[in-house]
Amino acid sequence: MLGIVLCGGQSLRMGTDKGLLNHQDKRWAQVAADKLGSLDLPVKFSVNPLQQLTYSGYFGDQQLIVDNSSLDVSGPLLGVLSAHLSNPEEDFFLLACDILLMETRLLEKLIHSAKADGTFDSYIFTKDGGQEPLCGIYKAEGLKKVIFMLQNNALVKHSMKYVLGNLRVSEIAVEDHDYRYFRNFNSQEEINRITSP
Repeated sequence: MLGIVLCGGQSLRMGTDKGLLNHQDKRWAQVAADKLGSLDLPVKFSVNPLQQLTYSGYFGDQQLIVDNSSLDVSGPLLGVLSAHLSNPEEDFFLLACDILLMETRLLEKLIHSAKADGTFDSYIFTKDGGQEPLCGIYKAEGLKKVIFMLQNNALVKHSMKYVLGNLRVSEIAVEDHDYRYFRNFNSQEEINRITSP
């Protein structure tokens, strides 16, 4: 399994590249990478072409997976499928760089779930009944199905939730006291409140 830190978003609301912002003297992308690395996973960073030069300066070219321009998709799915095409036999543990407060013990829950029952295509959390697709395990076999759908014009939406609707998904409900760890940060104002519950 390969850890994939999703950094390729446009960061429009933030106004600057979120993966390169600092939190406790580490870049957000590195914070996410360290959490995945603590699960004994090799980690790579999913970036768009405009980020490649800057990110290679911080993390090295070997650590990057750059969005594949041949894929006619957008959003996080572009990063996921680009990673799949470059590592077609690998299962992925995805973590978006802006889910800043995520705790390793929650990531371990997904690993244990996947090891206990490997029959699903994806293992994710749900919060208030809604899926949390950007922190989850995606099996190579499931991603092959998505590529097949894309090639056959059957992928009518490019959202991660639509993709999950076409896969066999194992869901773990987030307990109320863990909700805050799933917050993603999109503005400076939200960062300023980072220590508040």
